[in-house]
Amino acid sequence: LRGVDVIAQTSITIRAGEALSFQWKGYGLRLHVPEGALPPHLSESTLHIQASLCGQFEFPNSSELVSAVYWISCATKLSKPVTLELQHCAVSQTSSLQFVRAQCTQKTLPYQFRP
Repeated sequence: LRGVDVIAQTSITIRAGEALSFQWKGYGLRLHVPEGALPPHLSESTLHIQASLCGQFEFPNSSELVSAVYWISCATKLSKPVTLELQHCAVSQTSSLQFVRAQCTQKTLPYQFRP
């Protein structure tokens, strides 16, 4: 990833007809892939996951980063959504946490994170 300091990376294989739960120990990420997530013509595909703590990022106004930034990509368009669970240790004064996302295929920097 251009403009990003990647601190760790891993890959996991998704297999046709199988559900998958993955916990990335030490990085606060759990990922759940439901059965049937792969299109019927594929037997397997790979999810690539990277974690970063800093980089050329632009967040919405009044936002603060409270966990690593996770970059998740798959060469295959999945048929069902993947569920992500993020662990953080933030204490919110307003009881409001918001998740934002950016496209890792974005052509220009900084990466623009939006709700």
